Amino acid sequence: MLHPTPLLLSLLLLAGVTVGTPALTLDKRGITCLQVGATATATWTNSAGESCSYVGVVGSNYGENSDGEGDYSCNGRCGTGCTGFALGNVYTQHCFSHDMCSYFNDASGGASDPNCGAAFKAAEEDYLFGLVDGCSQTNPTNAVIKPTTSPVCSS
Repeated sequence: MLHPTPLLLSLLLLAGVTVGTPALTLDKRGITCLQVGATATATWTNSAGESCSYVGVVGSNYGENSDGEGDYSCNGRCGTGCTGFALGNVYTQHCFSHDMCSYFNDASGGASDPNCGAAFKAAEEDYLFGLVDGCSQTNPTNAVIKPTTSPVCSS
């Protein structure tokens, strides 16, 4: 059975090829580049249907989530932490929203996560095309500083 690597999958997706799965439908909301060090507002809808928002710094380093998992060392980067696999060091609005949702909800499962699956799906286009759109930057080297505020969620 074929087990493609993330890079191979990304290249196949860019070429419009599928590997034993239905075609991926990208969320065509557009890509908004973010500047490392800037303040940005992350937004997502949680599993209770509430709209959540969180104001934070792009490129911040929160370390691991409250479950002691994940790598939140370059928040807003499309990929895992500062050093995980990615197509360039791309920083975008959708990736920032997914990172913040994932961090505060201890998310797992990517698109299937009940709280952050929609944010993950919204970030797919940014992950695949953010480099082409000019969103790549140098990664920061920030020490871990846990957030002192929490997201605000309302129905």
